[in-house]
Parts: sequence; C-alpha cells; structure tokens
Amino acid sequence: MSRFSVPQKTLLVATPLIVLMLIYLFPALTHSLGNPRGLAIALAIYWGVVCFGFGLAIIGPRNLKRLYARPKPANALNLALAILPVVLVFFAAFLPVATSLSPRILLLATLFAIINGTAEELFWRGAFIRHFPQDARYAIIYPLVLFTAWHIALALIKGAQYQGGALALIGGAAIMGLLWGVLAWRTKSIYLSTLSHIGVNMMAFPAVLLANS
Repeated sequence: MSRFSVPQKTLLVATPLIVLMLIYLFPALTHSLGNPRGLAIALAIYWGVVCFGFGLAIIGPRNLKRLYARPKPANALNLALAILPVVLVFFAAFLPVATSLSPRILLLATLFAIINGTAEELFWRGAFIRHFPQDARYAIIYPLVLFTAWHIALALIKGAQYQGGALALIGGAAIMGLLWGVLAWRTKSIYLSTLSHIGVNMMAFPAVLLANS
C-alpha cells in the first residue's frame, strides 16, 4: 500500500474493522441491554463516533465547504439519481403504511432520517470522495461493499422486523449505496446524495418504526 497516502491507508484499513465492530456491537448491545436502550447506545456510537467523529477527522473540517458545494449547473441525470430513490421508496415503503402512522412515529422518523442521512453520507461517501477523487474503485466500489456489509449489524438485531426481511434491508442498502456513490462521484460533492439519503430515510423509517413499535 506504499502508493497510498496516510489518510488513504487509514481509511482503507480502518473501515473494514469498523464494520466488523458494528456487526458485533449492535446485536450484542441490544441483547444485553434490551431494545430500545441498547439500540440507542449502538446508534449513538455509530453516528457520533464513527460517522461524525472519524468521518470529520479523516476528511478535515476545512474541506467540508467544498464537500457540500452545490453542483452547478443542475444536471438532469444527477437530479434523477437523487430524486428517483425517494420516489421509489415512497411507493414501496411509505404509502402502504401511511394511514397507520402516528404523529410521534412521523416525528421520530424525520429526526432519525436527518441524523442518519447526514452522518452516513459524510462518512461513506464524503470521506472516500475526499481522498479518492479520481479513483472510482475506492471512491464508489470499496465503500459500497462495506456500507452494504454494515447493514448486517441491523439484520442481526434480535426481534427486529424489516419490510421484505433482512435480504431486502441489505439489498436495498446496496442499491441505494451504489446510486449515492455514483451521484457523489459525478458531482464531487455530497450535497445531493445527502438530500436524497435523508429523503429515502424519511420514506423508509416510518415503516420500520411502525413494525418494531
């Protein structure tokens, strides 16, 4: 790995270890502390330490302005990559349960969507786009595989229910991760991918909260 810089090596080596830690941590904490307490602690570690903590450290706060730059001019394909996932998840996940949702579930889903979408795009797309701006293998494919794999941690939570089951959860993460990775790569920004990720989460999380309430 001599051809890689220190931040690149750190990102490439640390990320698989982080995924393995998450795959152990989520089921372990929810089993030992129960749900939702164990899940809340696991998510706090994932969002706070991994995505925001490690993500910001490896990106560098001074690079955030460039990373969140709004792509100009507007491009039809980029907009389609951002909007289409939200529309698809609206019909597939949100609409079937819309009449059963309470204001509390909608509020929690919106809050979680904003935190999760922002945190995950910062780390999974932002960090890799920042350090591998010209190499799609490490900017798109490498984080895609690991982003998909980390969702195994959620699938292993005892008693957790997901629309379509664990395979739908992991497969959906792979599809969305690919779309957001391509979008971030094309724009060299996580502005649109973050908005899209938040939108998808807002459409998907109400059903997840409803099924596990």
